[in-house]
Amino acid sequence: MFAEGYIGIAGIIGVGKSTLTMELAKALNFESVLEEVAGNPYLEKFYADMKKYGTIMQVWLLNHRFRQHREFIARISLGKIRGVVQDRTIWEDTIFARMLNRHPDKIISDMDYNTYLDLFDNMVLRELVFPQLLIFLDCRIETAIERISVRGRQMERSISADYLKSLQENYYQFVEEMEDAGVRILRLNWETFQPISEVARLVHEYSLKPSSFTKWVRPLRKLEEGNLPKKPAVEKVTA
Repeated sequence: MFAEGYIGIAGIIGVGKSTLTMELAKALNFESVLEEVAGNPYLEKFYADMKKYGTIMQVWLLNHRFRQHREFIARISLGKIRGVVQDRTIWEDTIFARMLNRHPDKIISDMDYNTYLDLFDNMVLRELVFPQLLIFLDCRIETAIERISVRGRQMERSISADYLKSLQENYYQFVEEMEDAGVRILRLNWETFQPISEVARLVHEYSLKPSSFTKWVRPLRKLEEGNLPKKPAVEKVTA
């Protein structure tokens, strides 16, 4: 199922998700839900030592985003708010875990990755609330690096172009998976910021498009190297 009034903003680090989240929420008279960067006790440690803090950082993020997710879905369903625009949805958490597991240095081990996926299944797939619309922002890696530099977060100075390229490739795969699951996707070239009025118009247009949801089943757990399929299997259910 999907939640009417739940809009997600997806894209790599530095693409411009937070700015669009706040401006679009204001234009739609929705609430904005932002990533809690300052409140993350592992983020700076992670960028300094990814191998040591990769797994626990993903667990912290999953727990934090799950709490956010349940709270705003409940508020929407009870009619307390019209809707939300969220900077990075809970569905995107698996992108980072998968990328770190696939890294040549195995930043997240197979055993930790399997445990993480089990946790994700138990917490998230039982809820199965997709966004009404997922907006995917895309830009060149060089543009993202420039924007990261301009905003000047100390902890992000160590982010490399290779890291962002890998993240971008995993985002492309994620967007395909979400489309396969029946989620409406609005792709925007965010090399140059577009007027909020135009984005709001496209949101209304794409939110009316037909959608056929499936039950999204995560990839099989890793038993040995190369055991995972390229895409997760999907099982049809009634929307």
